[in-house]
Amino acid sequence: MTKKQAEETTEATTPEPTFTKQQFLESKLFSALHKDMISALLQDEETYTTDQVKQKIEAFLREAAE
Repeated sequence: MTKKQAEETTEATTPEPTFTKQQFLESKLFSALHKDMISALLQDEETYTTDQVKQKIEAFLREAAE
């Protein structure tokens, strides 16, 4: 196995970290406007990956634009 194959295997098996709604609200990753949407879109007791949150925000903005 080459080094690249080993890295791809590790990436495929390593789960993406998940965070709570509160952690996203305290994060510097999102703007205040995005945090308002996060507050409304996410459930308190669930955890989400960063990609899931970005997808939820994008879906919300698409729906709002229609």
